[in-house]
Amino acid sequence: MGSHEDRLRDLVLRMYDEVWNKGNLDAADDAVDPGFTDHPPTRFFDVGRTGPSALTEAAAQFRGAIPNFHDTPELVLVEGDMSAYLGAISGRQEGEMFGFPAKGRRMRVWGVNFYKHNDEGLIAERWGQFDVLTMMQQLGVAPGPPVPEAPEEAPAYGDPRRAGREDSSNIEANKNVYRRMVEEVVNKGNFDVVDELFHPDYVDHVAPPGTTPGLAGVKEIFQMFRTGFPDVKFTIDQMVGEGNYVATLVHGEGTQTGQFIQFPPSGKHAVWRSVGFFRVEDGKIREHWGIPDLLGLLIQIGIIPPPQAASAAGTVEAQVGR
Repeated sequence: MGSHEDRLRDLVLRMYDEVWNKGNLDAADDAVDPGFTDHPPTRFFDVGRTGPSALTEAAAQFRGAIPNFHDTPELVLVEGDMSAYLGAISGRQEGEMFGFPAKGRRMRVWGVNFYKHNDEGLIAERWGQFDVLTMMQQLGVAPGPPVPEAPEEAPAYGDPRRAGREDSSNIEANKNVYRRMVEEVVNKGNFDVVDELFHPDYVDHVAPPGTTPGLAGVKEIFQMFRTGFPDVKFTIDQMVGEGNYVATLVHGEGTQTGQFIQFPPSGKHAVWRSVGFFRVEDGKIREHWGIPDLLGLLIQIGIIPPPQAASAAGTVEAQVGR
């Protein structure tokens, strides 16, 4: 029968393959609790949708616009009644999606979902985020300078079950590394601690283009946020640990009183979700995959207008505290 962790991992992987990749929407009934509650990963879906249809409607929308839609798993973690999924969604848009016309372009972006399971193992609740802004840029529907579509050749992905074969005796210690990073580096701006918390061979799989590799790049990214939002505060909402990995769901908030990226101060307050997967080695963060809701942040500070199809109820600022 396998372990509890393996059963939940297999259920999550099977749900993605059947519902999202094959379009077998009826398979959601075998994986999702009838009372399922969704905290959607994008402002294009309303909060408060319940039942398996909350997932199948989203899958149908994506697959209707992107017939070759595929979600490739990189890693699934399981701890207790929680699981966390890291995958790359990809495909070519051939139909209208969220009100955006098809331009025949290809996208490939990371996505992360956290699932709470009921006593029978079915998925009862979801929180998540995928890289909506990069997806819109690759599909040619985002404002701003043109961005190339995603390359045709996909990168190599890891074994999504690998964490289950690793020693999980250091889960709390690994979580504490992340907690310390949030409290000291992000919230207090103590960048000297970066050298203590991050491995000298650190790799960021989602670093913005032009970021300096290694620890210098870590400091650049945190400095960018603290310059734009000097009062920035991250709050940890969920953590799931297994093997040498920790998955994190947080929300950040702050007021943009300084320059953020190339954007001048707006004086506006913003709330955004951020999700990540971290691999810890020798007590230090060795690898990172993550997605901040940069689209939502830029909308809130007035840089990008809200897409016409966006739902106010689907924003993170509407979901904080739920």
